[in-house]
Amino acid sequence: MVSSEQDLTHLISYVRSLGKIPPEPIVGDAARGSKIYAQNKCSACHIVAGQGSGFGPELTEIASRRSVSYLRDSITRPAAALPEGFLMIEAKLQSRQTIRGIRANEDPFTIQIKDSAGHFHSLRKSNITTLNKLRGQSPMPAYKMPVADLDDLVTYIASLGAKP
Repeated sequence: MVSSEQDLTHLISYVRSLGKIPPEPIVGDAARGSKIYAQNKCSACHIVAGQGSGFGPELTEIASRRSVSYLRDSITRPAAALPEGFLMIEAKLQSRQTIRGIRANEDPFTIQIKDSAGHFHSLRKSNITTLNKLRGQSPMPAYKMPVADLDDLVTYIASLGAKP
């Protein structure tokens, strides 16, 4: 039980601090990282400030939700840093068509899949011959680049949505 207004203030401050990400050193150049982001065509899958495609996670305010270490891992080992609830799907239909993408929604009777072109497919499970849930897989390739380039790219991504 809280005994005073000051205790309540301290309790509120403590609870608010629980969701904060501790700062990590950032060693790269964000302006150079922005160019690396463009050169690697990251906007083909990610959105930053309304620009790009939404197949991968939206990055505009990623700095408020993810640490520098997480960002680095998600670039170099994307399958090891999958967002919660993320699931790759491969559905083979009775028509012999195969649809591969990320699960947008699922219930007992239907599944919605977003493919890499950004198209949504709403499928009745009764029309699917094989439904493979590709757990632990990511459509993003593992990027291998010089350490300085990776530092710059991580610094750019970490700067997105950061408060001045």
